[in-house]
Amino acid sequence: SMTRTCLLLPLCLLAASASAAIDLIHVDDFEEHCGQLLFSESFPDNGGNWPSLWSELAGSAQVADVVTGSGRLQPVVSGYSLARMAAPVPTRDVEVRFTMTLEDAGAQGVGFYVRQNGGHLQLTTTPGEGYAVFVEGSFRGLPGVGVWREENGQEIQIAHSGGLAPAPQSNQPLRVRFRVHQVDATQTRLQAKIWPLGEAEPIAWQVSALDTQASLQDHAGGIAVDSWNVAQNGTLTSHTRIDDIEVEALCNPLRGRGPVTLVAEGFQFTEGPLWRGDHLLFSDIDTDQILRLDPPLQIGSFRLPSGRANGLALDGQGLLLAAEHGPRRLSQTQANGQVVTLSDRYQGMRYNSPNDLVVADNGQIYFTDPDYGLADPGQRELPFNGLFRRNPDGSVVAEWEGAIGFNQPNGVALSPAQDLLYLTDTQAGQLLAFDRAADGSLSNPRVLAEGLPIADGLCVDTQGNVLVATWGNGIQIHAPDGTPWGAISLPRQATNCAFGDSDGRTLYVTAQQGLYRLRLPLAGEP
Repeated sequence: SMTRTCLLLPLCLLAASASAAIDLIHVDDFEEHCGQLLFSESFPDNGGNWPSLWSELAGSAQVADVVTGSGRLQPVVSGYSLARMAAPVPTRDVEVRFTMTLEDAGAQGVGFYVRQNGGHLQLTTTPGEGYAVFVEGSFRGLPGVGVWREENGQEIQIAHSGGLAPAPQSNQPLRVRFRVHQVDATQTRLQAKIWPLGEAEPIAWQVSALDTQASLQDHAGGIAVDSWNVAQNGTLTSHTRIDDIEVEALCNPLRGRGPVTLVAEGFQFTEGPLWRGDHLLFSDIDTDQILRLDPPLQIGSFRLPSGRANGLALDGQGLLLAAEHGPRRLSQTQANGQVVTLSDRYQGMRYNSPNDLVVADNGQIYFTDPDYGLADPGQRELPFNGLFRRNPDGSVVAEWEGAIGFNQPNGVALSPAQDLLYLTDTQAGQLLAFDRAADGSLSNPRVLAEGLPIADGLCVDTQGNVLVATWGNGIQIHAPDGTPWGAISLPRQATNCAFGDSDGRTLYVTAQQGLYRLRLPLAGEP
């Protein structure tokens, strides 16, 4: 967290229960199946028709059968040569995954629609509508993947990946991931990527776009599979094939959340919330103490002085760890109340001002070290602002070295599987992710989100969504890949967050002079 210098004033706690206004990007009521697999299709029957749930639209398929465990399609040759099979699977906010093959990549494409109305192209009785991913070969000179909408039977490309290299090849099975998410009442986000079956999935989406077509917003519809061919006359011999379809409801972490309530105010600069058993610990940096909340409203001092502690965590023994600005160290509060230093130097140089920390199951401690807590810049000894790893044997590794004047590593958290580490860089306005290896080393730093207004602490729910406390618009919530779900506003600038209470579904938020809480549908890490 960023702090400011101020006088230590008497702590005045004003317990309250007034609700603060919430400003959500969007929450709809479709995610009642949160994370549920809505539909799957593996085409198990060889030599037969597509399973009975599927229906051919507008007499558009010359061939629609099941061969070698996949669904084959070939269109009737016409002015548009588009075969379409539809199924009444209700979809709105979903992720679709499937395998597809183009037998003739120079002439074919495969589309998959969601929010589809059971219609076909303009020339048919019921003009189609819906959102689609479309994977195409080289017939337009743009082999790759795009996201489309069908509006009154007219197919319109929204965004395209551009020519992918290597391009989709004939008879090459490809995996496709397609995500559709209602961002607000007027916008839907569409994302897609493809990769050869059996190879590693790309980390980044190859195409991502927002669409505002009014008739498709807040709209549920079915699914459909398209097989397109460039030929408009003659006889076709090639087919497209599709297999291993999965349609999953996206799990919106904001659906069903409760109101933001003020627990207490009158602090000077709150930070580091940590749920410990049946109570919450949090720091008030400028009054140099760690406080304890026994819900619902009882607050008292837990440790005074605190060394101007900021972030708090528990080690494997359940002992309290703290990142302390004053003595510029990581500390451990032992069972008898004695506070000992775990680490205060890297290669003989004192830390700047340890800020936040997270403990992995193997006992490794990751902590950030910006220079916000340095009273005098002349006290600096390290030539960078770092992200460090302390191993159980006491050794310390600098995992990331931020440039002075450009980077301020701040909040830090691990994914539920502890194979990813998330970091906020306040000065750069970014949320970063690192891959975490079995030995705890970090690699492949990448930007998940940027333009964050003074990103501070963060916490993670059980689905891997990352909740970032910001000074600009409260708590921003991002999917594990960085896709924004929305934001929850607070009446004060948010500094950090933690999940707590017996079911782990209460989000506690420190916000400068106040402490807030709200209920969320998903539990998270304390």
